[in-house]
Amino acid sequence: MAAGLALGGAAGAMGPGAVAAPWQNGMGALSLPVSQSFDLNDPGGIVIQNRAPWCETIMQSAGYDHLNEHWYVAQVMYNPDDGVPFSTRQREGDIAITKLSANGSVKLGRMYLRGFGHAAQIGIETTVAGSPPYIWIEYDSVANADNVGFGTKLCRIKYAGPATGQPPRSFHWDNAADRTAMNFRDRTPNPAQLPGAGSTISAPRPFVDMHNRRVMVRFGRNGTTQTAVWGLDAAVANPLGTPLHHVASLPKPTPAYTSQGFSFYGSFMYMYEGSKYASGGPTDPTDLGNTHITKVDLNTGAWERKHIRAMPSLTIREPEGMSIRLVPDTTGVGGYRPQLCFGFGSGPSNDHRVNIAYKDIMI
Repeated sequence: MAAGLALGGAAGAMGPGAVAAPWQNGMGALSLPVSQSFDLNDPGGIVIQNRAPWCETIMQSAGYDHLNEHWYVAQVMYNPDDGVPFSTRQREGDIAITKLSANGSVKLGRMYLRGFGHAAQIGIETTVAGSPPYIWIEYDSVANADNVGFGTKLCRIKYAGPATGQPPRSFHWDNAADRTAMNFRDRTPNPAQLPGAGSTISAPRPFVDMHNRRVMVRFGRNGTTQTAVWGLDAAVANPLGTPLHHVASLPKPTPAYTSQGFSFYGSFMYMYEGSKYASGGPTDPTDLGNTHITKVDLNTGAWERKHIRAMPSLTIREPEGMSIRLVPDTTGVGGYRPQLCFGFGSGPSNDHRVNIAYKDIMI
């Protein structure tokens, strides 16, 4: 499903490894500290395969709490037994967040978010072991021409879903008691404090880089797709003001495919694009899918795009959602090393499954 903000378009003479001309870093001489990046040629591995979330709809995004080793998978809320049609849930922007064990085999809880959007992208902010994380997510859903609701603003909420075996609970963003229960905080970027012109933004979507403690927001402005980065501690304490880093126009590789999420680690951004198998999946050996990851150096604008063939045997195999998983490693930063994770929805419409692959070689 489209993420509510088109990333495709003509790219002129740009190509893998090229630099946009001119590269527009809105903060001028300020750059992010240079980091290593993930090798897109790494064959990688599998984190989760063929696991069921709480609802039967296709996954849209996912994030990982490394301190408690839990996944949080977001999808359009739909429970046939409650009598509310899927079309209504999708139009209203109702989201289900499924809490899963590290390998996805155990459903640990769920949280229903009503009126938030499509869960096109989430960020997971871990706190301490034994305590739930905060989720950065779109809210204030507005239906588009296809009657699909997408969030128009950005918030930070505490995961407050009941455990499996307890009655479910819905939280609505404009209900005062629910906002208190979620410790709801609006974190929509202030256009007046962003570099460049443009008094409004559209479709703000978040990502949290826990290793480097920064928040990225991707948004539409002046007909372009932009990003801005803030320090996490400052972003938690106060509304998003002047960013540490800003890109006024992201690369637009061609051919263009449906945006399916993004992630951010160090000084690099990773854009995820594609759609499900065109001819039904692995039974057609000529259908290689169109899943792609584009790596962007946020300091220079250099970029690289890679066709992704991970988990080729999945039925449907629709790319959905990116995240960074930190796994224990005594030689890594803070005792952890990062994995670039990317998801695929699979299975029939009444039994969609969660699948997550990864790459972890750094260059």
